[in-house]
Amino acid sequence: MVSSFNTFVLKIVVVWVSFTIVSPATTIAVIASESSSPEEEEAKALLNWKASGLYFPNSWNANDTSPCKWKGITCNIGGRVTALDLSHSFIVAKLDRLNFSSFKFLVRLDLSWNLYDGVLYKGFWGNIPDDIGRFSEGIWGTIPDDIGMLSKLTHLSLARNSINGSIPREIGNLENLNQLDLSDNMIDGLIPREIGNLKNLNQLDLSFNAINGSIPREIENLKNLNQLYLFHNNINGLIPREIGNLKNLNQFRLHINRINGSIPREIGNLKNLNQLDLGGNKLSGSIPTQILNLENLKRLRLGSNMLSGSIPTQIGNLRNLNELDLSKNKLTGSIPMEVGDLDQLTLLYLSHNKLYGSIPSQLGKLNFTFLDLDLSYNDLEGPIPDEMALQTRLISWSNNKGLCSNRLKLQCKEKKSTNVITDTTSTQKNGDIFSIWNYDGMIAYGDIMEATEEFDIRYCIGTGGYGSVYIAKLPTGSVVPMKKLHRQEAEEKAFEKSFTNEIDVLTRIRHRNIVKLYGFCSHPRCNFLVYEYIERGSLAYVLGKEAEGMELDWRKRINVIKGVSHALSYMHHDCIPPLIHRDISSSNVLLDEDLEPHVADFGISRFQKPDSSNRTILAGTHGYIAPELAYTMVVTEKCDVYSFGVLALETIMGRHPSELISSLSLLNAKDIILKDVLDPRLPPPTQLEAQDLTFSMMLGIACLHTNPKSRPTMQYVSQKLGSPTNPECNPSTEVHCGN
Repeated sequence: MVSSFNTFVLKIVVVWVSFTIVSPATTIAVIASESSSPEEEEAKALLNWKASGLYFPNSWNANDTSPCKWKGITCNIGGRVTALDLSHSFIVAKLDRLNFSSFKFLVRLDLSWNLYDGVLYKGFWGNIPDDIGRFSEGIWGTIPDDIGMLSKLTHLSLARNSINGSIPREIGNLENLNQLDLSDNMIDGLIPREIGNLKNLNQLDLSFNAINGSIPREIENLKNLNQLYLFHNNINGLIPREIGNLKNLNQFRLHINRINGSIPREIGNLKNLNQLDLGGNKLSGSIPTQILNLENLKRLRLGSNMLSGSIPTQIGNLRNLNELDLSKNKLTGSIPMEVGDLDQLTLLYLSHNKLYGSIPSQLGKLNFTFLDLDLSYNDLEGPIPDEMALQTRLISWSNNKGLCSNRLKLQCKEKKSTNVITDTTSTQKNGDIFSIWNYDGMIAYGDIMEATEEFDIRYCIGTGGYGSVYIAKLPTGSVVPMKKLHRQEAEEKAFEKSFTNEIDVLTRIRHRNIVKLYGFCSHPRCNFLVYEYIERGSLAYVLGKEAEGMELDWRKRINVIKGVSHALSYMHHDCIPPLIHRDISSSNVLLDEDLEPHVADFGISRFQKPDSSNRTILAGTHGYIAPELAYTMVVTEKCDVYSFGVLALETIMGRHPSELISSLSLLNAKDIILKDVLDPRLPPPTQLEAQDLTFSMMLGIACLHTNPKSRPTMQYVSQKLGSPTNPECNPSTEVHCGN
């Protein structure tokens, strides 16, 4: 301890000397003499900070050696500074220029709300200095490591400033801290695991920053925590199950992040919880019934996620609930009548789901005088109870299947017909693309041209193999992507053939993991194809982005490999004649909002003819083309098998496996250790995930055999990957089971 402390002191002295050289005028305020008292050390540290800043209160006078009378300074009976309370003081200075090591008795440090907001401050505070508008940064810079030396600190607030950088690990040394508020800054990086050392903490607020990474499991050590605010960040990964150990927690707000996976049922252990806000994430799975036993809950917000299943009937247990937001999910089933028992509700949002059936009459018991209610964009039908209709807005019920109410002047709608996309009988002008599309393209042509402003470049989202891809929002609200063949491309036979080939293929095949063609248009002015909208873009795009790549966790990656294998097995073995894609790559696999894969781009695919040589020109994406095509020019389904092998390894590794593929041909490349090839951005897989990843690697490598006849069929691969349990790893195989 002595040697490390001396080293620290030496560094401080060097910094002081350098300041003296740069700014001789501030020598008195900067250099500490050997005879300085601790009180003077504190005063000079504060004056040094003031000298380096742009704006400080006038009461900080260099002629006064004791800071105890300065604005925002509190001292103990011995004259030592115990509190720096400079909230709303409009200080403009760099945080790391304040020498925290000088304040051995500091208990409270509050530098919050110094970021200047003219509208806010002038409206409430008055008497603002005329020149303060020139400074908007407030406190800026990084949080210095020596903040960990404030061992007596119980309150630390740096909220609403311009602080950047990451949270230093040394903050874990502040074991007496009760409140830590770093909200509303520009802090990035990870939440340090050392935060678990703050066992006396009862409030942790890191909201409104750019913090990334996952929530550390060490957070379970904060047994005294009452409020946990992590919302409006870039936090990803899962909600740790250990969160259920925070038995004193009454507010948990994690909304507007990138959290995925399911809601852990351990949250049901938080019996004191009154606010739970997990909205605006990527949570999937069903609503765990355990959290519906939290009888103290007043706010439950789970909206804007990907939750599925039905609304549990146990929702009626939450008798103290004021706010219930389950909107913008994938919830199905009917609205439970138990919602009518929530007589304290002031907010009920169930919109943008797949709820069906009638409105339970029990909902009429709710007090709609004070209730903000939205049930739009569902499949609800039948009468709206008069008690609800009298006190709600029409927009709250819009875009449902067939709701009716005399009070709201809504007539019951007839059930929609289930016309197929080739229906040519409909003449509705601006109807649903699913029911009006026909193969001369004339009905929807006007809508498409209007929605894209005649294919203006602003609506272009990318370029494909033989055309550009545009996005359009139709009058019905449907969003559809379109591949448009440019005029010069339409005049070339090869592009025109790809265009017609894709139409021919996609109108003959249907599979959940193959992109759907909604229709096409062949018009003198332009030719285009209209597809279903796949929200997340290509697998290549997702793997290439840091946040998106981490969201694609091991289980989802295994599912991507499975989904593509099922699609190829269908094409090779269930289609007559067999269909060969010829361009399987990560750019041609699209991921929907659930990260389910959809094989796309069938422009160069072809049905295999048994009475033909099936010779072809070399085509496909470099790095995925089977090696035999370079000399045989004969396309078979084993070409797709090779491309799938590359794709499977790429999905596991997070990058194209070119180096690994090259090493497979070396005589000494006998062993591949799983942990050496896994995408390093993800945490280590569980034992079960490691087993599935190993098996997927084994199959992927088998698909890369130089001899096409030695490669497995996609039917075999699909069946093996789709089996409930994979066979145990064989130690003699090329991929080791150990991690």
